[in-house]
Amino acid sequence: MSENRAMDIDLQEIVKEYPMGGETLVTLKGISLQVYRGEFMAIIGPSGSGKSTLMNIIGCLDSPTRGKYIIEGQDTSRMRDSKLAEIRNHKIGFIFQSFHLLSQFSALENVELPLVYRGMSAKMRRERAIKALTQMGIADKRSHLPKQLSGGQQQRVAIARALASEPSILLADEPTGALDSKTGHEVLAIFEELHAKGHTIVLITHDPAVADRAQSVVRITDGELTIVRRGSVAI
Repeated sequence: MSENRAMDIDLQEIVKEYPMGGETLVTLKGISLQVYRGEFMAIIGPSGSGKSTLMNIIGCLDSPTRGKYIIEGQDTSRMRDSKLAEIRNHKIGFIFQSFHLLSQFSALENVELPLVYRGMSAKMRRERAIKALTQMGIADKRSHLPKQLSGGQQQRVAIARALASEPSILLADEPTGALDSKTGHEVLAIFEELHAKGHTIVLITHDPAVADRAQSVVRITDGELTIVRRGSVAI
């Protein structure tokens, strides 16, 4: 892949260790991986493979023991927690298996919430949230509470919440894991549409059928990566 392509994620020799009594558990073993702007990458691996640890580092929720993580040219290695929180809020849109919607808030309020933390005006928050819900085809459900929505509708709200922040990167953790097969296919079709519009997407999964929908596929096993397929990325 050409070096002149813009790079959103650059992991360099990432090691993650956890002390376990008198021993050390190594969950990531010198991982190097680049994700280019506009790429749709799936990271696939079984439980215990290290994929959740890798996701947390990509999402700036955790820091490596050794190695460098550079996001859009910024080295996160020596960043303070406040700066890492800023990156999470501005550059990364998170989408989770269990949706993480607040039960007492409407769909619209859930989508607006990350924008509140930015200090965005109420008018702009509302406009961004309605635009994202419209993009997900669920604007007519804006006043509904999560319990009034189906699983697929809740995931659409969760994706809208990620999009409302206008992030550089969408990071999805098992986004179809809590859905039936038909709804899961619909959600994956949304990711394919977002990819076609130029979004950078990193999707974490254990399911080969889900990973197969991505442009590039990387397998993680016992904390080590193998590239399964690498698609082309438009400049």
